[in-house]
Amino acid sequence: MNQKQLLLKSIIKSILLTEAPIDVWKNKNTNLSSEQLSQAEKYFSDLTGKYNALVHPTAKNLTKLSFDQLETFYKSVDLAKNKNLKASYVQWLTKQLKQKPELNFQQVSEDYIPPLLSLFKNKDKFDPNFLENLQSIEELNKTLNQKVSSDEMAVSDVKYGKLAEQDGWVLYMPHTTEASCEIGKTGGRRDTTWCTSRPDSSNMFLQYVAQPDRSIILFYVVKKGVNAEKDPFAKMSVGFVDNKPLFDQGSGGVSVNANNDNLTQKKFKEVLGAELADKFLSIMKQKSASLQGEHPAKEEFRKLVQNPTAFQAKLDSFADDENGRELRKNFIESAFKYKPSPDVVLVLAKDKDPDIRYYVARNRNTPREVLLILSKDQDENIRSYVAENPNTPPEALLDLAKDRDENIRSYVAQNPNTPREVLLVLAKDKKDGVRYDVAKNPNTPREALLDLAKDKNDVVRRGVAKNENTPREVLLVLAKDTVKLISQAAKKTLAKLVTENLVLAKVFHKLLKFI
Repeated sequence: MNQKQLLLKSIIKSILLTEAPIDVWKNKNTNLSSEQLSQAEKYFSDLTGKYNALVHPTAKNLTKLSFDQLETFYKSVDLAKNKNLKASYVQWLTKQLKQKPELNFQQVSEDYIPPLLSLFKNKDKFDPNFLENLQSIEELNKTLNQKVSSDEMAVSDVKYGKLAEQDGWVLYMPHTTEASCEIGKTGGRRDTTWCTSRPDSSNMFLQYVAQPDRSIILFYVVKKGVNAEKDPFAKMSVGFVDNKPLFDQGSGGVSVNANNDNLTQKKFKEVLGAELADKFLSIMKQKSASLQGEHPAKEEFRKLVQNPTAFQAKLDSFADDENGRELRKNFIESAFKYKPSPDVVLVLAKDKDPDIRYYVARNRNTPREVLLILSKDQDENIRSYVAENPNTPPEALLDLAKDRDENIRSYVAQNPNTPREVLLVLAKDKKDGVRYDVAKNPNTPREALLDLAKDKNDVVRRGVAKNENTPREVLLVLAKDTVKLISQAAKKTLAKLVTENLVLAKVFHKLLKFI
C-alpha cells in the first residue's frame, strides 16, 4: 500500500470515527419503519450514555447488531439494571450476548437473569472474581448447582407422575412444581437450566401446565443415574398441546434438552432409539388425552391463589420489563379464574402497577371489601371501574357519588345496583350528563323521576321519558312535551307498557278459566 492509499485510508477512518454510532447503524439498516428507527435511537442513546459502564468492552460496537439484536441487548441490560445487578454481572451478560447473537430477550429473562440473581444472592460463597472467569451460562449453572442447592423437597411418587420405565429411561409427567424441580436434579443438585426446574418463585411450571383454558402438558424423559451436566440429552422435556408433541420449537421452548437447546423428533428418536421413542410418545399421547384439560397441577394453582404470601412472592418474581409485565398480567388473569381468596385479591388491589388495579376494579368476582378500598384509589380510571362494577358496596357508591370527576359520578348513576338513596343525591347533580344517567336508571325512585321530568335540560327529560319505571301520569305529561324527541320517547314507553299489560291481562284471563 503506497503513501496516498494510506493517507486516504486514514481520512476515511477519521470520517467514520466522527460519525455518530447511530448514524452508522442507520446507514446499514435502511429498511426499517420510523417507529423502529425512533426506538433504535433510544437504545443507542441509553446504551452509550447512562448504561455505557454496564456494557462489556468487547460488546461496545453496537453498529454491527440487527434491530432485533439491538432491542434484545437493550432490554436485557435494562432488566439487569432494574434487578439491581452489579455492573460486573451486567458486563458479563453483555459479553454473552455478544458471543451468542441468536439469543432473544425471553431466553435472557428466563435462563440468564435468574442464575445471575442467584449468584448475587449467594456471592459470599464465591471468589470476588469468579464470574469473569466463566465462559458460558452452562458453567455458571453447573457451579451454582454444586454450591447452591435448594432445600430438599419431599415429593411423593404419585406427584412425580412416573408413567413408564425401560432400558434405563424413565418417563414422567410431574404433577407439581416441586416434582418438576426434583426431576430437574441429579444427586440433589439441579442439572437442568429449565425455567420449570428453578427452586424459587421464578419457576414457570404452573404458567405452562395449569392455565385454566388451554395448557401445555410437560413430559420429562430421564436417563437414570446420568448427570445431565455431562450429557444434556440425559434429560429431555417434551411439550404436548391438543394431544400432539411440540418438537422443534427452538431453544428455550417446551421440547428441549437439559441445556434448553432445541429438541427435534429426529433427535429424540436418535437418543432413545426409534422403538422406545415411539412407545414413550404413544404413552404421552394417551395420558394427554385422558386428562381432558384437567392437569393435576391445577390443584396447586387453586391452593396458590388462597395463599397471599406465596402469591405475592410469585408476583415479585416476574421481570420488570415489557415481557415480564405481560407474563405477570396473564398470570393474574389466570389466577382470577381460579377464584382467589379475598386476601390474595387485596394483594392485587395494592399492586403498584395501575393496570393490575384496573383489572381488579372491573372484575365481577372482586370481593366487596376490596372494591371499597379501590374506591379511594388516587387513579381516576380505577375509581371509574369501581363505580361501574355491580359488586361495589353501597357505601363505596355513596362516596363515589360525591367524586370530583363527573364521569365517575355518571358511572355510579348508570350502575344497576346503585341504591335509591344514592340516586336521590345524584338526581340533584349540577352536571346534565349525570342527571340524564339517573333519569335512565331503572332503580331511580319515583320522587326523583318526578323532579327530573321537570328538568330544564331536554336530554334529562328524554331520559325520564325512556324509563319504564316512570309513573304513567308523568309519561302522559311528557308525551305532550314541546320537544318532539321527548314526546316521541314518552309515547313509545307508554305503548310498550300498555302492550305488556295487555299480554299479562290475556294470560291472567286464561288462568281464571282453570280456577
